[in-house]
Amino acid sequence: MQLRLGADLPKRTSAPWVFAKTTVCGMGGGPWPRTSLPARSSRRENGRLAHVIEAATSGRAKCRGCGERIAAGVLRFGEVLPNPFADGEMTHWFHLDCAAFKRPEPFLEALAARADPLADSGRLESEARRGIAHPRLPRIDGAERSPSGRAQCRACRSTIQKGAWRIALVFYEDGRFAPAGSIHARCAAAYFETADVLPRLRRFSPDLGDADLAELQGELAGPAA
Repeated sequence: MQLRLGADLPKRTSAPWVFAKTTVCGMGGGPWPRTSLPARSSRRENGRLAHVIEAATSGRAKCRGCGERIAAGVLRFGEVLPNPFADGEMTHWFHLDCAAFKRPEPFLEALAARADPLADSGRLESEARRGIAHPRLPRIDGAERSPSGRAQCRACRSTIQKGAWRIALVFYEDGRFAPAGSIHARCAAAYFETADVLPRLRRFSPDLGDADLAELQGELAGPAA
């Protein structure tokens, strides 16, 4: 009796170890098929990165200036910078006020390049130009009462007493804002070379009440610490 191996077994239509036929470059059929990748979009004008003012497409992006989310549909400023980790560019988003206060130079570039009229552009431009005229103004990051008596004022170098009003500072470097200490509120005029800082304090310390702002106004108008 002759046995036929596998005669009564069901035929397999496919097997997990059977691989699809492939064509190797240069062997039987020519090179691999080529697909074109979409070119990277580059926001440049005359070789310079072009910053933008546009409506936020979603409510996910956070403002680099204040850390709060930018609501969908709200106009925002985008600072376009070279990407340090890959080819191309990256965009840092800001509320318009935060950009005028903390990134005045690129904000004015975007404002000048914008074709459509922008509501409140006069005030925003004025604040940005004030920040350029007084280069330390963009360092302002809000105001608070000193929680301890250990911090030293960057202006007068004396200790900021616990409970005293102080203005927080940040330095901008490599696309980031880094904490840079604080000054007495009374030292603001000497340090910033202007006492007109209340709009910035209100912007970056939104929890301050009317009584707090009145106290701060008195400190700003008083003699240096």
